[in-house]
Amino acid sequence: MKRNLLRSNFLFAFCIAIASISHAQTSPFLDSLLKADLPQFATVLANPGKYKLQVIYTRIDRNEKNEPSFKDFKFNVNKNYFYPASTVKLPIALLALIKLEELNKQGLNRETAMITDSAFFCQKKINADTTSPSKYPTIENYIKKMFLVSDNYSCARVYEFVGYDYAQQKLNDLGYKNIRLFNRLDGQCPGDTAKVTPPIYFLNEAGDTIYKQALTFGTEKLKHPIANSKVGRSYVGPNGKRIYGPKDFSTHNYFTATDVHDLMKRIVFNDFFSEKNKLPLSTDNRQFMLKQLGMYPKESLFPKYDKKVFYDSFKKYFLYASAMATIKQDSIRVFNIVGRAYGFLIDCAYVVDQKNKVEYLLTSTIYVNEKNVIGNGKYQYDQIGLPFLKDLSLSIYNYERKRSKEFLPDLSEFKLFDQ
Repeated sequence: MKRNLLRSNFLFAFCIAIASISHAQTSPFLDSLLKADLPQFATVLANPGKYKLQVIYTRIDRNEKNEPSFKDFKFNVNKNYFYPASTVKLPIALLALIKLEELNKQGLNRETAMITDSAFFCQKKINADTTSPSKYPTIENYIKKMFLVSDNYSCARVYEFVGYDYAQQKLNDLGYKNIRLFNRLDGQCPGDTAKVTPPIYFLNEAGDTIYKQALTFGTEKLKHPIANSKVGRSYVGPNGKRIYGPKDFSTHNYFTATDVHDLMKRIVFNDFFSEKNKLPLSTDNRQFMLKQLGMYPKESLFPKYDKKVFYDSFKKYFLYASAMATIKQDSIRVFNIVGRAYGFLIDCAYVVDQKNKVEYLLTSTIYVNEKNVIGNGKYQYDQIGLPFLKDLSLSIYNYERKRSKEFLPDLSEFKLFDQ
């Protein structure tokens, strides 16, 4: 009986693996390119299921009016569970800026002082921010921290302004029906507390309240969009003890590689989408997002960062593997969002080379947890994950350098820094 049970479990696992492979999308061109250019990662490319490897590369061609057209190439792209980690900061920041514009109140914008009250035990009133020019917390300064150094505390405060119900409804309206923002990335307020957001006050320069958002309880009842969101063979529980069996991520955030890639494409190229598909975001707020996505920490005056701690490639996995203290070249910019947790590693980027007239979109996920234990902190980021993302992006970059184009792109729009 035990033998039959083991055989049954094996067959079930085999069927699941086959099903996931059959639903994965792979372009012959990208498959050939990666296998030719990345022989050092032959094991990873040959086992995309184990490494939860996905790659999306978008080739961009411009016409005589500099209008872009896109062609996507995919490697093993699927909807299987992949923990998105900090990449959820991209939609959270976007939703906050959209909500500010929708409120349309005089004096209310991303630079307005924002006071967060406390609603229950895990929250504290926040009425000051020494890193902000005004010394008050603002949506702008929070988003800067989110994008520049992937600050979770700032993400939680912005999430509280956005709100659980608003986030899910607006994402649905924008066409992202499967994104789930169940958690605000605040270790002090985990789980269902994300559905409760505290009172928030926006103040004018005189200190008067110009807008108040009351304590909010989320009502949207959303199920996880995929049937199986369990990962690992064991995990570390809340008490620090190892629990055998996979960790259930059904109450965690969900953001597919396809959705993060599409969202980045819309943010970068919003002006070229039809009115129906445009993000409801002003040019000023869009350019603000782009600048923070592409900035190095040393280029920020508010907040100010210590270059020894927050080096140039701090969150630049593509091209630099987060390992270059000083990026000396002055023609390439990587506008990106990254995620890193539990052995999951992801980067989504728009890469521009002003000098060589190169541009492309690239997203990749990889799971580097050889022991498949969730939460023990023992992952192969430096040994496998980051080197793979670096070499992958260099392969695409080198291909783009050589690729002939009928019309060279005018990339002056993305000269947002002193170069």
